[in-house]
Amino acid sequence: MMSKFCSADYAFTCEDRDSFTVDQTKIEWPFMSLNLRNFTRSIYLFDAVVHRVAPEDWDNQSPCEDWSAREVFRHHCGVLAALTATLESGETVPPKSVDSDTDPMSVWPSTRDAALQALDQPGILQREGKFWFGPMSVDQWIGIVQWDPLTHAWDIGKATGLEPYIPDDLAAASHEVIAPMREMLAGWGVVGDEVEVSDSATAAHRFLALTGRDPS
Repeated sequence: MMSKFCSADYAFTCEDRDSFTVDQTKIEWPFMSLNLRNFTRSIYLFDAVVHRVAPEDWDNQSPCEDWSAREVFRHHCGVLAALTATLESGETVPPKSVDSDTDPMSVWPSTRDAALQALDQPGILQREGKFWFGPMSVDQWIGIVQWDPLTHAWDIGKATGLEPYIPDDLAAASHEVIAPMREMLAGWGVVGDEVEVSDSATAAHRFLALTGRDPS
């Protein structure tokens, strides 16, 4: 829908919800997509878990084979750090676990904030590139990467006696994106065998089962 607004000095036309035109100059609205909202919510779900982990529990075994809670945390920080570096450099940077053998909370706030700041730039979501999963926009990319903080919040929670709340809408969004990619991710060794759940299982439990996690 196009709407036109006039004043004594200028006229501007709102062409869509993402931009408007002033005297034939197109200007972008500040923009947050559904994928960015969901990604941000997922990051803060992870944040809520790591803030509650007792220092003595970081070396507990996680549901991820051969990884403690600390190693899951280091992996996810590496994912966010690589995402940040990719957005800032324009070159695709592969994830690599960060070194956080000391207090994880000395690493987490800056890692979290850097990723969110890198995404808080004009036009960033529309940028196209060949990211970790192939050619796509940044908006599509973070729609996939959202699954990382969701699953690993659960992993760390299970390892440390916490029960993270995964909203069904976030789980359903990730399930929709990850399900078609499952065979590829399994080939990479990123997910285990899918776990059977009942027909009445919640969206969160169906998503966890899809990624090889037993939600029971």
